[in-house]
Amino acid sequence: MGVISKTFGVVFSLLFEQEIMSYVPASCGTSAAPSPAASPAAARSTRAPAPQRRDFEAKLRAFYRKLESKGYGQGPGKLKLHIRREHLLEDAFRRIMSCSKKELQKGKLCVIWDGEEGLDYGGPSREFFFLLSRELFNPYYGLFEYSANDTYTVHVSPMSAFVDNHHEWFRFSGRVLGLALVHGYLLEAWFTRALYRALLRLAPALEDVDALDAQFAASLRWLQSARCVSSLELTFAVSERLADGRVLERDLKPGGRDIPVTEKNKKEYLERLVRWRVERGVAEQSEWLVRGFHEVVDPRLVGAFDARELELVIAGAPELDVSDWRANTEYRGGYHDAHPVILCTAAATTTRTLSSCGSGRPSTDLQMSNAFD
Repeated sequence: MGVISKTFGVVFSLLFEQEIMSYVPASCGTSAAPSPAASPAAARSTRAPAPQRRDFEAKLRAFYRKLESKGYGQGPGKLKLHIRREHLLEDAFRRIMSCSKKELQKGKLCVIWDGEEGLDYGGPSREFFFLLSRELFNPYYGLFEYSANDTYTVHVSPMSAFVDNHHEWFRFSGRVLGLALVHGYLLEAWFTRALYRALLRLAPALEDVDALDAQFAASLRWLQSARCVSSLELTFAVSERLADGRVLERDLKPGGRDIPVTEKNKKEYLERLVRWRVERGVAEQSEWLVRGFHEVVDPRLVGAFDARELELVIAGAPELDVSDWRANTEYRGGYHDAHPVILCTAAATTTRTLSSCGSGRPSTDLQMSNAFD
């Protein structure tokens, strides 16, 4: 299966701007029973796809066409990963970090689970990325930590600087992100938006601070709308507490402690303050992660996406809209929207979705049921 068709089978069937659509191959011989939303009456009342959706679809198609035209993931050589389940992280690190840039970009991925040898038609590779991402990006290992405002998005942990060989582990993390993107597999990990901006070499935004320090972000928003900022006697410098407890005054720009903040330069001050807060304690680690990602994917190719779009392609959307899922389903083999099996499935799915929302984390079972569809 080609990179483009495989990716659309995953991305567009699972998520499309936070919505779920079921995909049924057109070649199936059984006639389809359309869902209520697919009826002529519904078609008249259904809104056309939003412009941003069409734009995203066009970007994604163009992106994978470019990858294919440049030979990404096409071979003729294979990127063969022989993995022992009980040593998943170590085996993946050793094999992927031993690959050259050319092998990572051009090699046709083939995952072989030890003792389970067979042909990889997508299933073993999909499971590999699913399981690997659950381990690698787990805060338990110290490289990443949960964001301040939820318990499922993660970002680079300042404490990762104390992890042995952390530079190479972050470089490895970037390579994993790149390989998943090139070969069209979703990861079982959701990152804060700042990480996707970093992958795109975009400046951090004020909203990125919310995931780190909501109180600090609120202060920045107050300052953004405040008048007579000169009366606050601020300068282009901040006080930063180091890991050893010392407090250091850090300039936000050369000579910053001697440059007063005024209405004229307030915008620059806020931009520099946002960058400082987002990168505080993690700038070096993030750079290694970005470097690993760009060893697999040419940054010029992903530049067409914005941070939200890149998030959708790499990790998907954590929310599951069950109503939309049903409305965009085609039924075959005698099934229809009012069939008892469909009603029971929808009821069970809705219950599990509500349960997962209460826990603050997307349902892994629901993610798996779609990822392995």
